[in-house]
Amino acid sequence: MVQVFSKETIVTIQPFTLTEEAWVTKSNASQSYKEAWGFAFAQLLGNVTPGTVDFVKERITPLLSPSIYQDVIDAIEIQAQQIKNDRVTMRFEPRFVEYEPKSDKVFVYGYSYVKGASSNEERSERSYEFAIKISNYAPVLDYIDTYVGKPRTKTVLEQLQRKEENRRKHEEQR
Repeated sequence: MVQVFSKETIVTIQPFTLTEEAWVTKSNASQSYKEAWGFAFAQLLGNVTPGTVDFVKERITPLLSPSIYQDVIDAIEIQAQQIKNDRVTMRFEPRFVEYEPKSDKVFVYGYSYVKGASSNEERSERSYEFAIKISNYAPVLDYIDTYVGKPRTKTVLEQLQRKEENRRKHEEQR
């Protein structure tokens, strides 16, 4: 019997958005690699005009995992039509990128600016939340969420849950 040992190939790269090296294997990647892709996805999804909405959809579609593909495509279709009909322009200015090892998620936080055809530009805090898996050395979006406010990391969600539990206890004691 002959056994062949093969070592997994590790590719070391320099992400365009970061100053430190990153690595990627066939099924995994470094924190900096995932942060770089999270930043790129937030920039892509956060900067949309009636003229670029189809381009954004075209770029993001091949990177979606099968488990979220249809839901994301449906949401993009609805939003794309609204952006075109209302002539809305969205821009996103990122302020920080955070990787959370516990959840294997990347959070991109910044300011979102939305302007309709005849309205003033409105600014709000915005977070993008991504679970980025690796398949054959390529990033795959396994989860996407975006919301107003700061990132909802596990630590933040646990703090909110404790506050809610304490609030309920106080109400029950009354």
